[in-house]
Amino acid sequence: MQVVTFPVTLEETINLTPQIKHFVFKTPESSAFNYVPGQFITIHFDSNEKQVKRSYSIANAPVQDNRIEFAAGFVEGGPGTELLFNLKPGDQININGPFGRLILKDEQPKRYILAATSTGVTPYRAMLPELRTRLDKSPDLQVIILLGVQTIDDALYAQEFAAFAESYPQQVSLRIQLSRAADQILSTYYFHGYVQHAFPELNLNPENDIVYLCGNPGMIDEAFENLKTRGFVMQQIIREKYISR
Repeated sequence: MQVVTFPVTLEETINLTPQIKHFVFKTPESSAFNYVPGQFITIHFDSNEKQVKRSYSIANAPVQDNRIEFAAGFVEGGPGTELLFNLKPGDQININGPFGRLILKDEQPKRYILAATSTGVTPYRAMLPELRTRLDKSPDLQVIILLGVQTIDDALYAQEFAAFAESYPQQVSLRIQLSRAADQILSTYYFHGYVQHAFPELNLNPENDIVYLCGNPGMIDEAFENLKTRGFVMQQIIREKYISR
């Protein structure tokens, strides 16, 4: 069955780190693109005479401005990298979507644990407006954002997540876990170790928590097994693996 795609036009790119860019695309004015925060789109293109597709989580909230934003990391020799990192404003690519179940359910827990590595944090950026609404309505609701990166400079959207945490000091916690920064002096929000190494400090409780995992498959698999030993079942763990290629 033929896949139906539609074109989007690049408006701008922003260098988040030396290896990661933030892309802003415009969708056709004639067709509204509706999605739920946490979902992703898929890019379709030709590479070496083959049809290729790559998926990226949407990084912006759905505000009906016909824009789709996402972040992509540089992968040496990767077809997606070759396409995206050579685009110029005005260039078009073809996408379809949205897809994915990494979304905030209607049934609200007492606490959200939003864990990610690198660009896996982008869907949580798209969720921020909805999380603000839920926090305002439910003063007892708690949110913990866990971002795993190698060094301080690799933390994507750190200022935005810090501002979010500072807006709700009694309800929101931000932990940026650094896996390769043993010699770096830590400041507010920064900790040593991998994402899943923070679990023992969070007093995880399957009766109160829903855990979201997005990013590196290794982190997700290890975290998933860890959570199962703590009494979590599959319905309480929502996963989205990123495959870099």
